[in-house]
This record gives sequence, structure tokens and C-alpha cells, in this order.
Amino acid sequence: MAYQALYRKYRPVTFSEVVGQNVVKKTLLNALKIGKISHAYLFSGPRGTGKTTMAKLFAKAVNCTNLKEGNPCLECSHCLVASKKECPDIIEIDAASNNGVDEIRELRNKVSLVPTELNYKVYIIDEVHMLSIGAFNALLKTLEEPPSHVIFILATTDLHKVPITIVSRCQCFNFKRIDEKAIVDRLKEITSLEKIKIDEEVLVEIAHYSDGGMRDALGLLDKLTSYSNNKITMDDMREVNGLMSFEEINTFIQKVKEQDNEYILEQLDIMYQNGKDLLRFVEDLMLQLRNQLVKKYIAHQDDIDDEFINCFILSLNQILNELKESLNIKLLLEIKLLQFMNLKENVDSQEYSEKGVKKEYKQMFTKKEKVSENKVENKNIENKEQIEVKAEEKKSLISTKEKEGKINLESQKNLRINNTFALADKKELTELKNNWKKIMEYTLDRKIGAVACFLADAVPVAASSKNIILAFQYDSLVERGDDMIEKIENAFKEIFDKDYSVVLLSIEQWKKEKENYIKNIKDHVEYKYQEETKETPISAFKEEKEEKTSDLMKEAIQLFGKNIVQMDE
Repeated sequence: MAYQALYRKYRPVTFSEVVGQNVVKKTLLNALKIGKISHAYLFSGPRGTGKTTMAKLFAKAVNCTNLKEGNPCLECSHCLVASKKECPDIIEIDAASNNGVDEIRELRNKVSLVPTELNYKVYIIDEVHMLSIGAFNALLKTLEEPPSHVIFILATTDLHKVPITIVSRCQCFNFKRIDEKAIVDRLKEITSLEKIKIDEEVLVEIAHYSDGGMRDALGLLDKLTSYSNNKITMDDMREVNGLMSFEEINTFIQKVKEQDNEYILEQLDIMYQNGKDLLRFVEDLMLQLRNQLVKKYIAHQDDIDDEFINCFILSLNQILNELKESLNIKLLLEIKLLQFMNLKENVDSQEYSEKGVKKEYKQMFTKKEKVSENKVENKNIENKEQIEVKAEEKKSLISTKEKEGKINLESQKNLRINNTFALADKKELTELKNNWKKIMEYTLDRKIGAVACFLADAVPVAASSKNIILAFQYDSLVERGDDMIEKIENAFKEIFDKDYSVVLLSIEQWKKEKENYIKNIKDHVEYKYQEETKETPISAFKEEKEEKTSDLMKEAIQLFGKNIVQMDE
């Protein structure tokens, strides 16, 4: 006899054997007991939760001549006929392959025919959301007023795709994901009957992996029994499904915390080459991080860095949503993890002192100055005083230029924000958001790859045909972007083939600008477009700063020597 899959072999034959769905079972059983049968039912819910099984049971029970507390007796002539693979009065239709108007019209013509052997003719239409609009319209009238001997049972995994006109004509039941404990208990019964040796932790992992679907759980158990001839272990489970062990996941998390970029890229490549499920891996990372938080807050383990875990979980959740829509999962996961690991370092390195010199560089400069103090004392005092005077003059000049540059930058931003609001175009913004993923295609480009990676963290919040406003989560990223605004605009030209004048704001800054805009609109304040002059470009501040910093570097080299002085860019 040919082998039969476990989910088919152990398909429930009575309502009491159905795992979970207690509300649905109770309602249908009561309806059968009192004879309150509707003409149309709609079963919706995740895959593998019992929709088709329940439909077949109901079709059998409604025709049974000797019901036992609502369950079919399985012994009467009607039950025996209904148990046949091809019962003429229980018609199962796959809407995915029979979704046209012609098929539904043929069904409508046959509905008037009386049952041949049973009391009711039951139509079970699976994946009903796959029907075309024309097919739904053709079914509409028949579904509303079918002959008294006809019952429709519709099943779908996507209820929102079913027209409301269909839903309103049916008695609807929502099937929920099956509880993991209930799945484990059912798997124990089946493994006992099949004499399958398996560790209990594997059953728990199967229940978790199946995501509330009994059919998926039995299918996975089927696959494991084929893989392992002896006792099924967790190693077998991980090998068959491409899962990582808890030790490997914990190591990966630690390497992320340590910012070991090389290890992370190497491990992702190994997983990809071995056919591991990267989406599942990200979910496992989040689950393990959640378990660590539980240890922190419930078991009071103080050695757990909850700040890092919270940030990592939020980042992984965002990454997971983007991965589900990505065509290149591995590439996107690599980029996002590298961005997360190096984000803190980037933020710290972008903190500037009040004089515009990076804090780290300023500290290094002060340290080097102290080390070389003895050397300077041996030099001519007049030369030392002259150098100090020159250095003060340079610093004063830098401070003046920085203030002018900041004023210029602020005025340029205000002008561009005004122009964006003046010509604001919702269609332009929508089109830009829809095409924003194109940026990811340029992250490895030699010319604009670095800028594309930077823009991946931005969100377009307002746009016109000439201007665009981008929002970043951190002020430090805005400061960094202001220093390379021309490169960003060139990247937009390369990626979207449009000339935009770009404005960078933090999320908090954008909220204030948006509130101000709404207030002005209510007060009937009109925004007028103003031409932007090119006399003092936004990059002027950057150029002056770089030029004078270069002069300061020359002075430092004279003091300490070129082998000591390093420029942190």
C-alpha cells in the first residue's frame, strides 16, 4: 500500500478530534443539534488551521441521519457515501485554478440539480479570494438565494481580498492559530501511534516553527522521520530546516555587540551558501534577545546589557519587514547589520566641540601638545610666542568662518523649505517613496555607493518638482549629510534622473516645520517660491573649514613632526 502523508492519515473524522478552534466547533455543533443550518458559511484564517477539514466534517454531519451530539455517526449510509473520495453531492472546488466567470456560470447552472444520494449538495470553494471580480459577481445572486438543498462553504486565507458583498451574505468564522501546547500534545499522540522516537524538545520546536498550523507541523514531522532512521534529535531539526543552534545565535549576538564586521559578513555568507533561512534566522535572533530580556527583568541577571538588546530588537524588527519585500535578502541583511553595528561609532565621531573641531581630534591634539612640551621649551621663546600668536589667529579665523557658514547654511535651508512648501506636490512625494528602494541597488556602486548607504537611513517627507526634504532620526546624521550635500544631490541625479535641491532635517526639526506649515495654512499665509542664488553655496562652510583646518595641520606638523600628527576625517 502506498505511503500516506501524516496530515492526511490523521485528518480528523469528528469535530472532537479537531485541535483548537473551540469557538467554531461549539457554534457548528449547536447549529447541527438544533437544525439551524445556514445556506452559506465563510471560514477564514491562517493556513493549516482546519478550515477545509471543518468544511468536510460539516458537509458530512449535515447529511448524517444519526447524529451523535452533533458529530457524524460514520456508520449510516449517508456518512459512508460522504466518506468516498469523489462523492457526487460534496463538490470541492479549487478557486485558484477555477477562478474565471465561465467556471462559476457552470457551477450556477448545476446548482439547481437535486442531490443524487444525500440530503444536501455542499459546495466547498477553497481559496475563494482567488476568484476574479467577474466570477464573484456571477456567484453573488446564487450565493444570496441558493436552492434549499444547497449549502456553500467558502474558505480563504486572505479575508480582506473577498468582496464585502460576498462576506455579508455568509455566516463568517475566524480560525485562529493553534496553540503550541495543543500542537505538541497532538504530535505526542501521533508519534506514539506511529512508534516514532523523538526528543520532546524537538516537538516543541516543531510547534514553534509551524507558526500555529497543524498541517505544517505534521508535514515537518513527516520530513524528519524520512531524514532520521533512529531517534530524532534537535541536531536533525536544525539540519533539515537550516536553523542555527542557541550557542551559534548567542555568539552572533555577541559579535554584533563587539562590532566584529568581518565575522558577521563571514557567518551570513556561510548561512547563505548552506541554504539557511535568513528570515527565520532574524526571527530566532529576536526570540533569543527576548529571552535575554526576560532573564534581565524576571530573573534579575544584572550582567545583561538591556539597552543594547532593546535597540537591536527594534532594528531587527524593522529589518525583518524590509527583508520580506526584498529581492536580495542576503545583501540587504548585510547592509542593515553593518549600519546598526557602526551607527553608535558614527554618532560619537560626529560630535563637534563649540569651535567646530572634533572632540576626539581635540583631545588627541591636547595630548600630543603635552608630550612635546619639553621640546618646545628648549626652542627660542620668541619663536614659540610667534607660533602661539599665529595659532590663535588661525583659530579666530576658523571660528568666524564657521559662524558665517552656519548662518549661510541655515538661510539656505529656510529658503529651500519655503520653496518645497510653495510647490509641494503629493504625487511627486508618493512617486519618490515608491521608488526609494532603488537606492539599495546603488549601495555597492563605486561612484555613489557610500552616499547611497547614507541615504538608506533617510525618509522623504516632503517634495516638489525642484526640492525635497529628507528626515533622519539623529542630528549627527544631519550634520554629516550637510557636509556632503552636493554629493547627495549628484546621487539623486544618478539614481532618479532628477535635479533636486535637497534639505536635511532631523525628525524633531521636521515635526516643528510641519506644525508651522499647518498653522500658516490655517492662517491663510501664502508660501511664494523664491529663486535660489548660487553666490554662496551650502558647501562654502565645508570648504573654508577644510582649508583652515589644513593650515592648522601644517602648524601641528611643524610642532610635533608628521609621524606623530594624524588627521581623523
